[in-house]
Amino acid sequence: MATDAPPAIEIRGLTKRFVGTLALDGVDLTIGQGEIHALVGENGAGKSTLIKILAGIFQPDQGEIVVAGSRVNPYLEPVPIAFVHQDLGLVDELSIGENVALVAGFPCRAGLISWKGVWRQAERIYGGMAIDPPDPRAPVGSLSAAGKAILGIVRALSRNARIVVLDEPTASLPGPDALHLFEVLRRLRASGTSILYVSHRLNELFGLVDRVTVLRDGRHVRSSPIGGLTTEAIIRDMLGRDLQIHHPPAAQDRRTAPLLAVEDLCAGSQGPLSFTVDEGEIVGLVGLRGAGHEVIGRAIFGAHPHTAGTIRLGSEVIPADLPISARIGKGIALLAGDRLRESALGGMSLRENLFPNIQAISGALFKPIDTGREVEAVRETLERFDVRPRNAAALIDWLSGGNQQKIFVGRWLATGARLFIMEEPTAGVDIGAKGTIHRMLRSMAGEGAAVLVVSSDFEEVVGLCDRALVIGRGAITSDLAGPALTLEGLLTRSSLPDGQGEQVH
Repeated sequence: MATDAPPAIEIRGLTKRFVGTLALDGVDLTIGQGEIHALVGENGAGKSTLIKILAGIFQPDQGEIVVAGSRVNPYLEPVPIAFVHQDLGLVDELSIGENVALVAGFPCRAGLISWKGVWRQAERIYGGMAIDPPDPRAPVGSLSAAGKAILGIVRALSRNARIVVLDEPTASLPGPDALHLFEVLRRLRASGTSILYVSHRLNELFGLVDRVTVLRDGRHVRSSPIGGLTTEAIIRDMLGRDLQIHHPPAAQDRRTAPLLAVEDLCAGSQGPLSFTVDEGEIVGLVGLRGAGHEVIGRAIFGAHPHTAGTIRLGSEVIPADLPISARIGKGIALLAGDRLRESALGGMSLRENLFPNIQAISGALFKPIDTGREVEAVRETLERFDVRPRNAAALIDWLSGGNQQKIFVGRWLATGARLFIMEEPTAGVDIGAKGTIHRMLRSMAGEGAAVLVVSSDFEEVVGLCDRALVIGRGAITSDLAGPALTLEGLLTRSSLPDGQGEQVH
């Protein structure tokens, strides 16, 4: 790393508030010329806010940003920083050269696009970054996952930016592709490009990055060379304490026989996977962003195809081609993580959202609705789960996220389901609603249901679940229960390299 030049970027005292919430509190960060600098922290630590300020999306309340010795304001002016997000924004149907030109510009001749110029431009930009160029005429869809990630970086840097921000670049990459990407990043560093590398995968930082900065609760905790650190030390900085949160001891006493048994399941890039969920048990299915654990719950519900393996509910095998409606009839429920797009019936009342299926309240498809029974069931649900407002005629759109989620959980309870698959059950809800929803899930388990919590909120999983299955790159890497089910344990095992799974109780 060059020492006779100003840092590539200096962030000094960056502060940002959102309606009383202090998202960033005087954060400092310095990235040298030709340096790969990791930015880590738990969800909510302030990483996304900092990136959005650099991108000019948010205006900071205090602080300054200095690029190559000159003070800049990304909110008001263009800055030489490129951003590569998980969603690369590539157009698979277009060629590699055309995708580069979407950012770099289309070379023209006599007022028309010069296609030879498009191909040469892509080759020149790749070559200028010491990266072997693919055929620029080839469609983007023909590239590997690593090839697409590299194209995203090449395209972002095509306008001569000297700093690139990478947000979880390996989240969806298989191991070999990630190694390929790392080699490209090292070449970029050698050519003088500075990289801010944002990742939850702590194991991949060692041997790749030069320094690491840790944020916690919007504050700067550490900036130091990676050489003297360990994964455990970084995790302690992220947590701020040796946190040992255990699930309720009584939960273990509810375990009886497996209600759900998954054997060698393959769905998308996941699998083969095998696990069970007992009657009265709450099991977390957890992973870092991009781990693909969401696919597993949806495959069990029938919302995503599975190509191999067996799913059993009790003693009954669930055929791969069994439609969702039939699975619901057998007692399988899925609470979707995207409330607004997949759960809410917008413009409709709480009563209509609680009982969208007339069989739930009439008992048969063609039997008239029992209006009195429906009114009483709605009233009981609103009171039981403390839904506010307690007005069955209120539109679902009027409710807060937490109250909406109570309605959607109550909807599935009305079906008499035996297996509840809950995607991010308390994402975006306040602490009071979170406690209510947790009590709802524990009550369901206490009555003998099996609950599968699909979540990236490790702290929630530790406080709620009896066991946690950690998913990494398509496989179950760890099965944690009892004293081993801690926040530090989940963070550590989610960051393990491939093949280092274990069962810990």
